[in-house]
Amino acid sequence: MKPVEDAFASDTFRRVILPGIVLAIGIHPLIANWVHILDRLYGIGATPMLVAEVIFFGLVVSSAINWIYYVYEGFRLAPLTALAHHINRRRVKKLMEVRRELQALKDRTPSQQNKFYQAYEGLRDFPVRKRPDGKIEYFAERPTVLGNIIAVYELYAQTRYGFDGVDYWSHLLSFASPEARKEFSDQYAFAESLVLTSFSGALVTILYVFLLIGFAIGKFFPGLAVVTVQAGPAAAVALLAFGIVVWIVFYEAALPAHREAGRTLKSVIDTSVPEFLVWLSKVRAPLDEATVEKLEKLRRYLAEPNSHNAV
Repeated sequence: MKPVEDAFASDTFRRVILPGIVLAIGIHPLIANWVHILDRLYGIGATPMLVAEVIFFGLVVSSAINWIYYVYEGFRLAPLTALAHHINRRRVKKLMEVRRELQALKDRTPSQQNKFYQAYEGLRDFPVRKRPDGKIEYFAERPTVLGNIIAVYELYAQTRYGFDGVDYWSHLLSFASPEARKEFSDQYAFAESLVLTSFSGALVTILYVFLLIGFAIGKFFPGLAVVTVQAGPAAAVALLAFGIVVWIVFYEAALPAHREAGRTLKSVIDTSVPEFLVWLSKVRAPLDEATVEKLEKLRRYLAEPNSHNAV
């Protein structure tokens, strides 16, 4: 058997059990009456049933990982992140202005130097692009901070070498060393688990917002009450606070985790491009004309001297 610390550090625990625990804490009081019925019917016992709830909820959430990322990056349910997009656009503009003003100064005070570093670090969370005049600018490519941190390394191959790294993600990783692949895989799995746990907290928050609304309606219109739950108003408020804390804390924890995974992936891309270029010059895939043309264009681009200077 694995040591306890290995089990708790495993991808399974982080991706399934941790978000499952959060959801079980939040949902169990709402379904406890039905769980007791199953317990009496099958004689499973309270503890095994609770463990089953944790695993079931964790598997449900982890199976929706792609959709969850689409929501957090602003691709799904876009109205939820529209305000964040507006805020981040303004933030990028402000950070660029601060950096530009402070960069123009010959001598900076310690306070100005700190502001300059803060602006520089803040801008690193956003991808870059070339303007028509050839200058480089940062921009909020996606609504949320998490989405832009992910965009930085997803678009890195495009901005650095001129080809779509997402299309060739698996190819580039295959040319990396086993140690680099494992490091990136571990870091990305950890970052994913934080996002899943944050989303679980968001679900608990939404559930108890609706439950409190239901309590309010039931107080003034008792005839509309259709179900009873073990969690009363006080417990609902406490679990609402729990959901909010988990949602925010794990979201904030996911940001540096994705930054670290992004740094590793960028180093993997930089070290894999030479072998990738050799492979690209030799491959002759019987694909459709559009794909062949795309590959030929990429071969020519990477073969040109100084064609992929850093952005």
